[in-house]
Amino acid sequence: MLLRDRRARSELITRWTKKNAVHQYTTFTLPDRYPRHFAAAQTELSDIAAPAILSFGCSSGEEVVTLRRYFPGARLVGAEINPVQLAACAQLAVDPQMTFVRSTHDAIAELGPYDAIFCMAVLQRLPHVVEQRGIRNIAKRYPFAHFAREVKFLADQLRPGGLLVIDHCQYRVEDVDAPLRPVVNAMVYPAEGPRFNTSGTLIAPQPVVARMFRRIDASEGHAETEMIGQGR
Repeated sequence: MLLRDRRARSELITRWTKKNAVHQYTTFTLPDRYPRHFAAAQTELSDIAAPAILSFGCSSGEEVVTLRRYFPGARLVGAEINPVQLAACAQLAVDPQMTFVRSTHDAIAELGPYDAIFCMAVLQRLPHVVEQRGIRNIAKRYPFAHFAREVKFLADQLRPGGLLVIDHCQYRVEDVDAPLRPVVNAMVYPAEGPRFNTSGTLIAPQPVVARMFRRIDASEGHAETEMIGQGR
């Protein structure tokens, strides 16, 4: 039955053929799936008339179409690693300021830098299995280094002051050595789903995490990160 489902088959093929690049194995998505995150970013970017925005791991493109409603003047880029889902993006009714690309570092960097990047439910692996089975260490199935490498890449694609909006991860962005500072007036509350430390071990009790980060110069320090850490 699995092999008759085109999307499931494409997920399995992508998992096998792009194992060094893929994070989340499934491509499930919905229109306007994260309205709270989108609205918070809309507020933060309200002074930029035409922001450049990347939807990293856009699946079949619904997030990009949704972002158009929140950011009417934006240049929108959707990046997707699964070729079947990327082909589905090409069937959407889009405008000239929407672009979909294969999710490679080169393709993403070529269209940057960005004022905001959305990375929603991408940097994780089999989260429901991990939670249902009560797995307490994920280092072998999804090492922190794989997560951190992608976060650092995304941070590098942001303009100074640009936003990384990221949620439903299995690790804390705050633990990555990247030029990112949490935006503490938005999207800071206890994690939804398990979070793990840099060794892949479950953090208990559930930590408070940020979902929105601003690209900063390294010299600006990490005062806000420390404030969040005190709330764990």
